[in-house]
Formats: sequence, structure tokens, C-alpha cells
Amino acid sequence: MRYFLGMDVGGTKTHCLVADERGLILGFGQGGCGSYEYHGVEPAAQENRDALKAAVQESKLTLADITSVGLGVAGADLPEDFEMLEREIYTPLFGDISRCFKNDSMAALRGGTRADHGIVIVCGTGCVCAGRNYAGEEARVGGLGPEFGDQCTGIVIGEEGLRTVWRARDGIEAPTLLTQKFVERSGLADVDELFRAIYRRTLSYDGLEPMARLVFEAALEGDSPAHAILERGGRYLAAMVNAVASNLAMQGDAFEVITAGSVFKGEAPDLIEAMTMEIRNQCPRAECVPPAYEPSGRRLDDGLRRGPGRSPARSTKDCRRACRAWKIDMALH
Repeated sequence: MRYFLGMDVGGTKTHCLVADERGLILGFGQGGCGSYEYHGVEPAAQENRDALKAAVQESKLTLADITSVGLGVAGADLPEDFEMLEREIYTPLFGDISRCFKNDSMAALRGGTRADHGIVIVCGTGCVCAGRNYAGEEARVGGLGPEFGDQCTGIVIGEEGLRTVWRARDGIEAPTLLTQKFVERSGLADVDELFRAIYRRTLSYDGLEPMARLVFEAALEGDSPAHAILERGGRYLAAMVNAVASNLAMQGDAFEVITAGSVFKGEAPDLIEAMTMEIRNQCPRAECVPPAYEPSGRRLDDGLRRGPGRSPARSTKDCRRACRAWKIDMALH
């Protein structure tokens, strides 16, 4: 019996699965932020180790039993990132075990598509868009953070909600339900106390997170400024999708747009509706759908495909069955 391992390494959480060659899940492990971009290499390495250790222990195997590994890693953007991450994290973790190592956007695409082509738009802690066309060509845009142009992430949405509160406080914009939401989240008496706490750094943004959820809540309750924030975000995400479609000459094709990441779990429909409308203006046959299954499962499938003697069609079916049976909780926390 051969055994395979898949890891989905993100800016919020790290998931690891171990399965046998039949696709039967044997172990699952979870860590926190496994991307070096947020807290540095060593904290990221520790989260990777924690998730891996938990999955392997639950499987009652050892790493020596693993045939191959599939990795989807946030922050693996440039060739030098892959080299550094291999040297600092993954070679120490896995040694010479065969592995397929890609950016997490490709893990999300693999985890979401019902076909071998399509586009994924990921929006959570960060945002990135990647696609593959009928010819197997791949393209990617974004994913390097707000400093390099990313305009819609969970963090950006939340911070824009707070900026809207400040503008409403000064009378620059109309009153907004966001004021009440942020004051309640802070536990302070009113918006003036909130302002002073943020201004004097006695309260950090971290103390208000997840701020994006407050924007979705306000939009769901009919708040116009919150609606506007989400609609702007949706239009930007659509521009990312349309850029990938253009780069891959997919505008006339029928394909799925996989909506992955915590932002798409928000209850208010404004963001995804605005995004869908803008996508269909340029790609009328595109269909926005949620992921088929968990990205760590697709990384597991990549591990299966790396193993000797496996049929890709059979490994995909095995992994799809296993991941559905596992029922990993993908709820927004």
C-alpha cells in the first residue's frame, strides 16, 4: 500500500491530509498561518510542522511511509521564493520525498475545477487569480499584496469599512451603520472613544478583526456605504478574472470561475453579484461557482499523481471521494 500527503498552506490556516492509494483519508492536521510573508520564515515553518505532525500522527504512519507530496503554498510567487522555501522549510520537512510544489492559487484552481481548464479567483487574507485554458496554458495576476496593486482582500474590505466610519464621523460622508458595528466590536462607548483609541494606538486593528465581517453584516442590513465597498471590491476581482481570461484567450470559452477564500463566504451578495456582472460583460459563457472540494485535497491529488503507476483519472476520482467523505469544515471563522 502506498501513502500520499497534501498540504494547503495559506495566510490564515494550514491544512494537511494523508491518504492511501485508494483515496481513503487516514489523517488530518491543521496549523495557523503557514505563509512566511506575514510573520516570517520560522513561525511559518512551525505552523507547517504542526499541521504535518498532526496529520501523520493521526494516520499512524511515519514520513518514511509517504510516497509523494503535493504542496500549494501562499507566498510562493517568484522563482527565488520557491528556492528559499525549499531550502528553509520543505527540504527540512520532507527530505528527498517526491513532491509537486505550486503557489496556492493553483491549488485552489485544482481544488475547484470540474474540468481541466478554468479560472480561480481567491479572496481572503490576500487576493490572487489564476487560470488554465483548453490548451493547458496557465496565467496568473495579483497575489503580491496591496503594495503591488491588490485592491480587494478581507483586510482591505475591513480597513475601508473603518475609514468609512471616520469619514462619516467628520460629516464628509453620510451616516453609516458601520459606525455602530465598529463601536460595538470595540467595546467602547461611542465613535469618539473608538477614534481616540485607534489614534493613540491603545487599540489596534487586530483588536477589531475580522473587520470585513462587519462590512458584510452592514450591507446585509441595507447600509449603502457598506454596499458600495463590496461592489467596488467585486468589480476589482472581476477585472482580475477578465485579465487572466484575456491573457489566455478564453473570453469566448465556456468555463468555471471558482470563487475561493473567506471573503466569498460573506452573507451579503453585493460583492459576488457585482463581480459576476462585470465578468459576464467580457466572458458571457463564464459561470461563477464555489470550489468542488478543499484545496488540501487537491494537493493530495497532486501527490497521488506524482506516485508511480497512478492513473490521473483514477487518482482524481479517489481523491474527490475521499475529500467529500472527510467533510472538512470550510466555514468562515
